[in-house]
Amino acid sequence: MKLKDKSAIVTGAGRNIGRAIAERFAAEGAAVTVVDLDEGRASSVAKAITEAGGLAMAHVADVTSEAAVETMVAHARREFGSVDILVNNVAATVNKNILETTLDEWEFVHAVTLRSVFLCTKAVARAMIEGGHGGAIVNIASTSGHRGAKSKFAYAVAKAGVLNLTRAAAVDLAAYGIRVNTLTPTQSGSPVGLADDVPDRGMRPNGIPMGRFGLPAEQASAALFLASDEASFVTGADLVADGGLLAVFPRGF
Repeated sequence: MKLKDKSAIVTGAGRNIGRAIAERFAAEGAAVTVVDLDEGRASSVAKAITEAGGLAMAHVADVTSEAAVETMVAHARREFGSVDILVNNVAATVNKNILETTLDEWEFVHAVTLRSVFLCTKAVARAMIEGGHGGAIVNIASTSGHRGAKSKFAYAVAKAGVLNLTRAAAVDLAAYGIRVNTLTPTQSGSPVGLADDVPDRGMRPNGIPMGRFGLPAEQASAALFLASDEASFVTGADLVADGGLLAVFPRGF
């Protein structure tokens, strides 16, 4: 097992990609702290993992709050002894362009999508350093963060911030043996902000060379590589799992 005797925190783990990552990490031997703002979702995922023979606990937290993040990390350390892996997966979006986006909407999207990455990365890195060991941090980015996205203004900007936050953190934390990387998916499973886990079947994967959207399990496999010792010399990098979307020359040029 690739994560045997490791402890992992996964934010936004109650559904979709976050859930797939939590379940895959547990199957690979990690003790997983399943973090979500929805208690029912977090408990459901933790229960599924334990029933499958894995080790997990649910933790409800608003990861935009520094105090809540500190409590989350302390809980994981108390229950599992350490934190070896962090996956910053939680995100939020508002489907509006720059002219329509209000300041409150901008601040909400950035708090959930970018501030949470800063707070969780900082708190977990400190715990890793105090524990006297390195670790791996995987931040979930988006193809929207690599180029403009129509009517996703605040989200696209926040995800671009995640990409460079990751590179800057990788430089700062390398001396402590902490690797920080991003995983860039395109839509896999449900779109961000959808109330359930069922993709909108009316959407078509326009521009994706592989002709389909991704699967949460495929993103979990990519995250597993970045979190595992197989990526021991990989930091400050971005692993793109988008079916070739970013390789396509934009239409209209």
